[in-house]
Amino acid sequence: MAILMTTLKVIGASILALAGSGATYQYVATKLDERDFPPIGRMVDIGGYKLHMIDRGISVEGQPTIVMDAGLGGDSLDWSLVQPEIAKFARVITYDRAGYGWSDVSPLARTSENMVVELHTMLKNASVTGQYILVGHSFGGLNVRLFAQKYPDEVVGIVLVDASHEDIYEKMQLPDMKLLSQGAWYLWFLGIPRLLLYVMTFTSSLEHNPLEKFPFELQKRLMSQRLPTKFMAAFMHEAAEFKQNCKIIQERAGLLGNLPLAVITVGKPMTIVDHMGMTTQDEIDEINRVWPELQADLVTKSSRGKQMIAENSGHLVPYNQPEIIVEAVREMVEELRK
Repeated sequence: MAILMTTLKVIGASILALAGSGATYQYVATKLDERDFPPIGRMVDIGGYKLHMIDRGISVEGQPTIVMDAGLGGDSLDWSLVQPEIAKFARVITYDRAGYGWSDVSPLARTSENMVVELHTMLKNASVTGQYILVGHSFGGLNVRLFAQKYPDEVVGIVLVDASHEDIYEKMQLPDMKLLSQGAWYLWFLGIPRLLLYVMTFTSSLEHNPLEKFPFELQKRLMSQRLPTKFMAAFMHEAAEFKQNCKIIQERAGLLGNLPLAVITVGKPMTIVDHMGMTTQDEIDEINRVWPELQADLVTKSSRGKQMIAENSGHLVPYNQPEIIVEAVREMVEELRK
């Protein structure tokens, strides 16, 4: 018995030591990333905390500003293959929602209502006034639709990029994102994804690198934004509110009238990589089954809605087929000039 107790104590001490080493490694590596990758945009105070905003292109009198909102777990760098191309013909804003990238953590719950107000405040405080064409990828699509409902006089068009639909919970049983993300937070805290992702992304052990179209230095910068514990905390808080946010959109963001609307839908099935590994293959198969119907319904939200198919992309359209987003925005800008 004494030998067993001694063995258990040694195992327990070893586990604690490994956990402590992992947490220390994560802390030090995060600080080094902060040193090596300072903000590339502007920090905008929105009332005691700041959001990071990247402002590119040139304002043209009478022409709308393009404002882009990334998907769950995404930030301003998600648009790195899109923003420079749009900047050639319009002013374009990308940003990090609170807690992601270089933005501060918000004291407010991660409801779409709060995020929309934060985005609007950031734009106002940065002197980026409407009219806006809003571009939302995945979860960001819910936010931009609510923004259009809340500030209708400031929005002149919307581009939805394989956007989430508020009725998803009525169509299928989704996993408990809150529980999954809470478990993932501990892995991030111990630095485990930092080790795994660096190995998988920068070696041949990753079957498909979702960042393969990004320059290598940009890959490193983007990875540095996904690896801090702060990132998973933000993801966890957004995931915890996702179902409630769908209800908010159902209640608040209905039809868009005759607002110009482009709905970009993927031509390839979603994969587990698209959902950060937080779903099973069966769940992915079910999402792929109901997704086309939900995407078609988004087109009907406006009398001027149209659908564009990203034939060469799965869910990560800004990574895989950025040119179709640029095309949709360009067409909308030209349409609004008429």
